[in-house]
Amino acid sequence: MSRIVVIDDEPALGENIQRMLRLPGATVQTFTDPAKGLACALAHPPDLVLLDVRMPGMSGEEVFARLHEEHPALPIVFLTAYGSVESAVLAMRNGAFDYLQKPFKREDLMLVAKRALSHSSLEHEVARLKGRLESLGDTDAAQSHSPAMLEQMEKCRRAAATDATVMILGESGTGKEVMARFLHSMSRRKDGPYVPVECSAMPGALIESELFGYEKGAFTGAERMKKGLIESADGGTLFLDEIGDLGVESQTRLFRFVEERALRRLGGLTQVKVDCRILCATNQDLMAKIKAGSFREELFYRLSVVTVKLPPLRERPEDIPHLARFFLERFSRRYGKSVSGSPQFYEALLRRRWQGNVRELKNVMERLLALHPGGILRPEDLEEEIQQQEGIGHLAVLPWKDARDRYLAGFEKSYAQAVLARCGGNVSAAAREAGVDRKTFYLLLKKDREPQGGEFIPQLEPGIGE
Repeated sequence: MSRIVVIDDEPALGENIQRMLRLPGATVQTFTDPAKGLACALAHPPDLVLLDVRMPGMSGEEVFARLHEEHPALPIVFLTAYGSVESAVLAMRNGAFDYLQKPFKREDLMLVAKRALSHSSLEHEVARLKGRLESLGDTDAAQSHSPAMLEQMEKCRRAAATDATVMILGESGTGKEVMARFLHSMSRRKDGPYVPVECSAMPGALIESELFGYEKGAFTGAERMKKGLIESADGGTLFLDEIGDLGVESQTRLFRFVEERALRRLGGLTQVKVDCRILCATNQDLMAKIKAGSFREELFYRLSVVTVKLPPLRERPEDIPHLARFFLERFSRRYGKSVSGSPQFYEALLRRRWQGNVRELKNVMERLLALHPGGILRPEDLEEEIQQQEGIGHLAVLPWKDARDRYLAGFEKSYAQAVLARCGGNVSAAAREAGVDRKTFYLLLKKDREPQGGEFIPQLEPGIGE
């Protein structure tokens, strides 16, 4: 049952909206007092809010600010008069879902309401999935605010109701496996096994025995029968990651399985039926590989009944702050810290080019959390992290041993500084935290400096820095 709240100081408009919005499974509740409407929506978040811009006592902008702060995923549609359209457009830039200009037609109201309720339903499903995966300790799936990403998630939601094979395309780090888990968790097979297979990680000599299994005595060392990964996905979902790295011979056997949903273990004579859903992912251009003869065309078309293409992070900048906050909360819990980001920090994140996509953003946030003493992240924290990472490129001109030593020296200094900051500048306490003596800890702080021309590195006396 969907719930719609209308907040407008004109009683007649609320009554008209109640009459016009006759959607199956939806109820409409109206408020002429913005304070009461806000209190109701805060206490019991609806699926959609229709909000007037100009009201006595409390403006629509004020109501929106409170609601959006407490429930950022709640779709809010502004109802505007001619002179307040500019305010509604500004609110959309700050997170409002849409606006309708008075007087509006019933079909326009129905259209925007259906879109908003569909969006709300998807947000609830993502939140449910996020909680499910969080309980398993394996989630990178924060909700998306990008129209391009939401479109692909909606396609996955529709495809999940079937057993159609799905090909997930996207650059490295865009979240292809996260989307595969999303599909599995929304399908009728969600209570069955989810079996991920990293095709690029298995050597060609082993991949067939790993995928299809083998009988006892099939080859030297096969002392017992072993089920393959495909067979272990019976009743659930088989996810073939980086399918483009699968050898042509293995592609032939896989195509036969996809067609027949039956396989023969290596060394076996009998067919084994396997009932599983197949999902695939790749960051490669499979059409180019087909032209080059390194990927079978018929397998490509059988595996890509539904194709989902995940946009890179640079094409969905609106997701960067939300993903960063998600990872901040996640790693803060993991490392037992209280860390938040300043507005300037999030602006700095938006200015950075994320060539590694969501995976790079996740790794950066984890490194920042691991070394930060707690408190507020600022742009200079990100700049220092970037400089450290970019410094690796400059080390490529050095011999391996020298590059390794210089890189480790930089890490040791950053680590020591972080521990010292966490201990409030107390060197003795920081040394105890690090598990070294005070002299060694002081040397870690100086690690990236070499004594120049007889320069004396001072030794700490008892009491200094305490």
